[in-house]
Amino acid sequence: MLNNVISMHSPTTASLFSGHVKKEVKDVFIVQSESGVFPAKHAASCLLQPEVDDKVLLSMTDGELYILAILEKSSQKSKLKFKGDVCLESDAGLSLSSAKALQLTSLQSVSQIAPEINTLSKKHTLTTEQLSAHSQKMTVKSEQVQAHVKELHGMFERVYQKADQVIRWVETIETLNIGNWVQNIKGTLNSRAKNQVITAKGDIKVDAERIHMG
Repeated sequence: MLNNVISMHSPTTASLFSGHVKKEVKDVFIVQSESGVFPAKHAASCLLQPEVDDKVLLSMTDGELYILAILEKSSQKSKLKFKGDVCLESDAGLSLSSAKALQLTSLQSVSQIAPEINTLSKKHTLTTEQLSAHSQKMTVKSEQVQAHVKELHGMFERVYQKADQVIRWVETIETLNIGNWVQNIKGTLNSRAKNQVITAKGDIKVDAERIHMG
Protein backbone atom coordinates (compact mmCIF):
# COMPACT_ATOMS: atom_id res chain seq x y z
CA MET A 1 0.00 0.00 0.00
CA LEU A 2 1.29 3.44 -0.92
CA ASN A 3 2.14 5.86 1.88
CA ASN A 4 -0.17 8.52 0.48
CA VAL A 5 -3.16 6.22 0.25
CA ILE A 6 -5.56 6.03 3.24
CA SER A 7 -7.79 3.01 3.53
CA MET A 8 -11.52 3.75 3.77
CA HIS A 9 -13.76 1.98 6.26
CA SER A 10 -17.49 1.84 6.10
CA PRO A 11 -19.23 3.91 8.80
CA THR A 12 -20.72 2.20 11.79
CA THR A 13 -24.29 1.19 11.19
CA ALA A 14 -26.95 2.00 13.76
CA SER A 15 -30.50 0.79 14.05
CA LEU A 16 -33.35 2.70 15.67
CA PHE A 17 -36.39 1.24 17.39
CA SER A 18 -38.68 2.09 20.30
CA GLY A 19 -39.42 0.47 23.63
CA HIS A 20 -40.73 1.02 27.13
CA VAL A 21 -38.62 1.45 30.27
CA LYS A 22 -39.38 -1.24 32.83
CA LYS A 23 -36.70 -0.73 35.47
CA GLU A 24 -33.57 1.26 36.36
CA VAL A 25 -30.58 -0.41 37.99
CA LYS A 26 -27.48 1.73 38.69
CA ASP A 27 -27.83 4.05 35.67
CA VAL A 28 -28.77 1.11 33.40
CA PHE A 29 -32.34 0.95 32.11
CA ILE A 30 -34.15 -2.28 31.37
CA VAL A 31 -36.17 -1.64 28.20
CA GLN A 32 -38.78 -3.88 26.64
CA SER A 33 -39.31 -3.70 22.88
CA GLU A 34 -40.94 -5.90 20.24
CA SER A 35 -37.63 -7.76 19.91
CA GLY A 36 -37.29 -8.52 23.61
CA VAL A 37 -35.91 -7.06 26.84
CA PHE A 38 -32.51 -5.30 26.74
CA PRO A 39 -30.31 -3.22 29.04
CA ALA A 40 -29.75 0.31 27.71
CA LYS A 41 -27.58 3.27 28.68
CA HIS A 42 -28.74 6.86 28.89
CA ALA A 43 -27.26 8.88 26.02
CA ALA A 44 -25.54 12.09 27.10
CA SER A 45 -27.51 14.09 24.52
CA CYS A 46 -30.84 12.96 26.03
CA LEU A 47 -31.19 15.46 28.88
CA LEU A 48 -34.61 14.22 29.99
CA GLN A 49 -34.29 11.49 32.61
CA PRO A 50 -36.10 8.25 31.55
CA GLU A 51 -38.62 6.88 34.02
CA VAL A 52 -40.51 3.60 34.34
CA ASP A 53 -43.17 3.12 31.62
CA ASP A 54 -41.78 5.92 29.44
CA LYS A 55 -41.73 5.22 25.71
CA VAL A 56 -38.18 5.83 24.49
CA LEU A 57 -36.22 5.88 21.23
CA LEU A 58 -33.36 3.38 21.21
CA SER A 59 -30.23 3.15 19.12
CA MET A 60 -28.06 0.04 18.71
CA THR A 61 -24.52 1.27 17.99
CA ASP A 62 -21.36 -0.85 18.11
CA GLY A 63 -23.22 -3.55 19.99
CA GLU A 64 -24.42 -1.17 22.72
CA LEU A 65 -27.94 0.09 23.25
CA TYR A 66 -28.58 3.77 24.04
CA ILE A 67 -31.72 5.75 24.90
CA LEU A 68 -31.65 8.73 22.51
CA ALA A 69 -34.93 10.43 23.38
CA ILE A 70 -38.12 10.21 25.39
CA LEU A 71 -40.99 9.76 22.94
CA GLU A 72 -43.87 9.67 25.41
CA LYS A 73 -43.95 10.38 29.14
CA SER A 74 -45.88 8.03 31.41
CA SER A 75 -46.51 10.80 33.94
CA GLN A 76 -46.75 14.59 34.13
CA LYS A 77 -43.42 14.78 35.96
CA SER A 78 -40.17 15.40 34.07
CA LYS A 79 -36.57 15.58 35.26
CA LEU A 80 -33.42 16.92 33.60
CA LYS A 81 -30.36 15.03 34.79
CA PHE A 82 -26.70 15.89 34.12
CA LYS A 83 -23.42 14.30 35.10
CA GLY A 84 -20.72 16.62 36.37
CA ASP A 85 -20.78 20.42 36.36
CA VAL A 86 -23.37 22.15 34.17
CA CYS A 87 -23.28 25.66 32.69
CA LEU A 88 -26.23 27.32 30.97
CA GLU A 89 -25.00 30.23 28.83
CA SER A 90 -26.97 32.67 26.72
CA ASP A 91 -25.83 35.62 24.57
CA ALA A 92 -29.16 37.33 25.29
CA GLY A 93 -31.73 37.03 28.06
CA LEU A 94 -32.51 33.87 30.01
CA SER A 95 -35.91 33.39 31.63
CA LEU A 96 -37.31 30.71 33.94
CA SER A 97 -41.08 30.65 34.24
CA SER A 98 -43.34 28.36 36.25
CA ALA A 99 -47.12 28.26 36.53
CA LYS A 100 -46.85 26.83 40.05
CA ALA A 101 -43.90 26.57 42.43
CA LEU A 102 -40.25 27.25 41.55
CA GLN A 103 -37.66 25.77 43.90
CA LEU A 104 -33.86 26.05 44.00
CA THR A 105 -32.07 23.44 46.11
CA SER A 106 -28.34 23.05 46.69
CA LEU A 107 -26.45 20.86 49.16
CA GLN A 108 -23.64 23.43 49.39
CA SER A 109 -24.26 27.04 48.32
CA VAL A 110 -26.31 29.30 46.04
CA SER A 111 -24.69 32.47 44.65
CA GLN A 112 -26.20 35.43 42.82
CA ILE A 113 -23.88 37.81 40.96
CA ALA A 114 -25.32 40.71 38.98
CA PRO A 115 -24.99 44.52 38.73
CA GLU A 116 -28.64 44.77 39.79
CA ILE A 117 -30.98 42.27 41.46
CA ASN A 118 -34.70 42.95 41.84
CA THR A 119 -37.06 40.84 43.95
CA LEU A 120 -40.81 41.33 43.79
CA SER A 121 -43.19 39.22 45.85
CA LYS A 122 -46.49 39.46 47.70
CA LYS A 123 -45.06 37.66 50.73
CA HIS A 124 -41.40 37.05 51.51
CA THR A 125 -40.17 34.73 54.27
CA LEU A 126 -36.49 34.39 55.19
CA THR A 127 -35.36 31.66 57.59
CA THR A 128 -31.66 31.30 58.37
CA GLU A 129 -29.39 30.29 61.24
CA GLN A 130 -27.01 33.19 60.62
CA LEU A 131 -27.54 36.34 58.54
CA SER A 132 -24.85 38.80 57.45
CA ALA A 133 -25.56 41.93 55.41
CA HIS A 134 -22.89 44.29 54.05
CA SER A 135 -23.89 47.48 52.26
CA GLN A 136 -22.43 50.94 51.71
CA LYS A 137 -25.90 52.48 51.67
CA MET A 138 -29.22 50.98 52.73
CA THR A 139 -32.73 52.40 52.36
CA VAL A 140 -35.72 50.74 54.01
CA LYS A 141 -39.29 51.95 53.46
CA SER A 142 -42.22 50.29 55.20
CA GLU A 143 -45.61 51.26 56.60
CA GLN A 144 -45.10 49.04 59.66
CA VAL A 145 -42.09 47.19 61.10
CA GLN A 146 -42.24 44.62 63.92
CA ALA A 147 -39.11 43.14 65.47
CA HIS A 148 -38.93 40.50 68.22
CA VAL A 149 -35.34 40.23 69.45
CA LYS A 150 -34.02 38.57 72.60
CA GLU A 151 -30.84 40.67 72.65
CA LEU A 152 -29.77 43.60 70.48
CA HIS A 153 -26.28 45.07 70.13
CA GLY A 154 -25.56 48.13 68.03
CA MET A 155 -22.43 50.23 67.42
CA PHE A 156 -22.96 53.53 65.60
CA GLU A 157 -20.80 56.55 64.94
CA ARG A 158 -23.85 58.81 64.63
CA VAL A 159 -27.58 58.20 65.08
CA TYR A 160 -30.20 60.59 63.69
CA GLN A 161 -33.84 60.06 64.58
CA LYS A 162 -36.90 62.09 63.68
CA ALA A 163 -40.37 61.02 64.77
CA ASP A 164 -43.78 62.55 65.40
CA GLN A 165 -44.33 60.48 68.53
CA VAL A 166 -42.18 58.01 70.48
CA ILE A 167 -43.65 55.69 73.13
CA ARG A 168 -41.37 53.31 75.03
CA TRP A 169 -41.92 50.83 77.86
CA VAL A 170 -39.03 49.50 79.95
CA GLU A 171 -40.17 46.91 82.49
CA THR A 172 -37.14 46.78 84.81
CA ILE A 173 -34.06 48.99 84.38
CA GLU A 174 -32.86 51.43 81.75
CA THR A 175 -29.23 52.53 82.05
CA LEU A 176 -27.63 55.40 80.13
CA ASN A 177 -23.88 56.02 80.05
CA ILE A 178 -23.45 59.36 78.27
CA GLY A 179 -20.58 61.85 78.04
CA ASN A 180 -22.82 64.92 77.79
CA TRP A 181 -26.60 64.96 77.66
CA VAL A 182 -28.37 67.97 76.17
CA GLN A 183 -32.16 68.21 76.05
CA ASN A 184 -33.97 70.95 74.14
CA ILE A 185 -37.70 70.72 74.78
CA LYS A 186 -40.11 73.19 73.20
CA GLY A 187 -43.06 72.47 75.51
CA THR A 188 -43.19 70.86 78.94
CA LEU A 189 -40.78 68.41 80.57
CA ASN A 190 -42.71 66.25 83.03
CA SER A 191 -40.74 63.78 85.14
CA ARG A 192 -42.61 61.60 87.64
CA ALA A 193 -41.24 58.92 89.94
CA LYS A 194 -42.04 57.27 93.25
CA ASN A 195 -38.53 58.09 94.42
CA GLN A 196 -36.12 60.34 92.58
CA VAL A 197 -32.47 60.97 93.37
CA ILE A 198 -30.41 63.62 91.60
CA THR A 199 -26.71 63.74 92.45
CA ALA A 200 -23.80 65.61 90.94
CA LYS A 201 -20.09 65.83 91.73
CA GLY A 202 -20.11 69.54 90.86
CA ASP A 203 -22.91 72.08 90.78
CA ILE A 204 -26.64 71.70 90.32
CA LYS A 205 -28.26 74.73 88.76
CA VAL A 206 -31.99 75.38 88.47
CA ASP A 207 -32.81 78.55 86.53
CA ALA A 208 -36.38 79.65 85.85
CA GLU A 209 -38.67 82.68 86.16
CA ARG A 210 -40.66 80.87 88.79
CA ILE A 211 -39.81 77.79 90.87
CA HIS A 212 -42.47 75.79 92.77
CA MET A 213 -41.33 73.34 95.47
CA GLY A 214 -43.51 71.21 97.70
